[in-house]
Amino acid sequence: MNCKGRMSFRDFIFPVNPYIIRISHKRSVSDRKIPFSDDVVSDMGLNSRIIKGEGEFFGSSAENDFRRLREMHEKGEGMLYVPSQKPVYAYFSELELIGRDIEGVIKYSFTFIESREKKSIKEASGMISDGRHSLWNYSYISGTDIETLIELNPDVKRPDDMIPAGRRIILC
Repeated sequence: MNCKGRMSFRDFIFPVNPYIIRISHKRSVSDRKIPFSDDVVSDMGLNSRIIKGEGEFFGSSAENDFRRLREMHEKGEGMLYVPSQKPVYAYFSELELIGRDIEGVIKYSFTFIESREKKSIKEASGMISDGRHSLWNYSYISGTDIETLIELNPDVKRPDDMIPAGRRIILC
């Protein structure tokens, strides 16, 4: 659901992208000394990427946004979208509530670990309806314009009708 540059994990789209995102790319390489000979370098290959960051939720929905993000942490694994990156299947390994500066602002940090296993990314382009929203709501939530959603979901007759629970909404 990273159609418009918004970070997301599973069905959670960050209302505002985190202000710090760090992606670590590492390779396992060791250098061994051999007596009376040259060094031997062993390359064990790439490690899983680690995606860390910090952000803030603010406004009247701050506590609800953090609660929803915590629920995603409890589910553990899923598709992660980071702006300017290809989607990856990742494990949500850490979520930390850092605190509040002022009323209505919640600071948090997170850590994801990329899964190097091959997983389907079909779930990447949509979300499952909970039965409480219309295409207009999904347009607002995902940042995708309504015309695009109507085009991608031709079986939805009216964009203002509630989408039945359990139906996949194509977002991009």
